[in-house]
Amino acid sequence: MRTSERRQLKQDRFAETTKETISWAVSHRTPLIWVLSAAAVLAAVVLGSWWYWNYHSQQASAALGKAMEIYNAPLRAPDTPPAGEEVNFATAVERAKAARAQFDQVAGQYSHTKSGRIARYMAALTAINMGDDKSGEEQLRQVAAAGDRDLSSLAKLALAGIYRNTHRDKEALDLYQDLVSHPTASVSKPMAQLELASLYEATKQNAEAARLYQEIVKENPGATAASFARQHMQGQK
Repeated sequence: MRTSERRQLKQDRFAETTKETISWAVSHRTPLIWVLSAAAVLAAVVLGSWWYWNYHSQQASAALGKAMEIYNAPLRAPDTPPAGEEVNFATAVERAKAARAQFDQVAGQYSHTKSGRIARYMAALTAINMGDDKSGEEQLRQVAAAGDRDLSSLAKLALAGIYRNTHRDKEALDLYQDLVSHPTASVSKPMAQLELASLYEATKQNAEAARLYQEIVKENPGATAASFARQHMQGQK
């Protein structure tokens, strides 16, 4: 078959296929219009949801940034009045109180965003810094139970510290062991092991502490954690 004949055959097939497609679309135009309309509505909903989520996340991030500015604001010298536009405070308690209020607001308003969850964690730490361990512990439990692995690990680490300070060593032990078994980017295995070893030392379980220090050195010979472990091993001798 010559080239011109093959080209003509392809054109005829294309024309026939196009004709059939148009014929089908005409005969099914009502359901087709419905399907296309539904697809358009779905696309609008998806795009609208994405825009709203993106805007909401940006707002949450900006609000968290303002709260962090307060948390890290400088303290004025004693008996010095505020000066200029820079945010500053007379005392650490005054600063913590203002920061905590901002973190609570961000956490409540943007609870389903990353920034909102970070704000809940920071609100918990600020509460603990102010001596409100009960509220801090409650908020840390919320963060620990959430789906964000990195924040959950940080919350568990802070919770374990509260448990140690309030003589709930068994609860602290369980959390440290969980963190060792499930390391994350925010709380590495060596970090959790060091905390667990410290608890063992505090509760006179020196053999368990020594075992952990040796494990840290073996698995992370050049890491900072290994240096800490070696120091503790020397101190046990």
